[in-house]
Amino acid sequence: RGVYAGSDSQPTTFWMSQPGAFNNFNYSHPTQEDDAITDTIVSLQVNAIRSMVPMPGGLVMLTSKGAWQVSGGSAGAGGTVAITPINAIATPQAYNGASDVQPIIINYDIVYVQAKGSIIRDLSYNIYANIYTGTDISVLSNHLFLGYQINEWTYAEEPYKVVWAVRNDG
Repeated sequence: RGVYAGSDSQPTTFWMSQPGAFNNFNYSHPTQEDDAITDTIVSLQVNAIRSMVPMPGGLVMLTSKGAWQVSGGSAGAGGTVAITPINAIATPQAYNGASDVQPIIINYDIVYVQAKGSIIRDLSYNIYANIYTGTDISVLSNHLFLGYQINEWTYAEEPYKVVWAVRNDG
């Protein structure tokens, strides 16, 4: 499916095309499992979807105030099922918003810039709580970001597994 989200007029809505047809957003009545999906994240506030990350358990959507996992539910024993218009659910995961800077996926972790632009967070799956939880991984180097914002970044796995970031002062 092709997936789009967070338009200017509908910031909490996402659209998924029909399977294998990335530009086909047709649907039928009654709803079929291979129809396109249009859904909205229902929360206490209107928080724009900033980015989406495909993960093994579903699609993680980072908003300006939290993280949500969109999935087709559980098949039991830790398995997941495909997302369809009939079974699509959005489950809140963490309540630390993300900025517009694209997140970095490192193995099975999502590393992202928090909404204010100066804190780096790690979002990883906690099997015991059955949700994605995150920690502030910039706490030991917050002096590098205090009073600045991160505008861009990238990850270099070789040779030293380093994240290179560009602050707003260049």
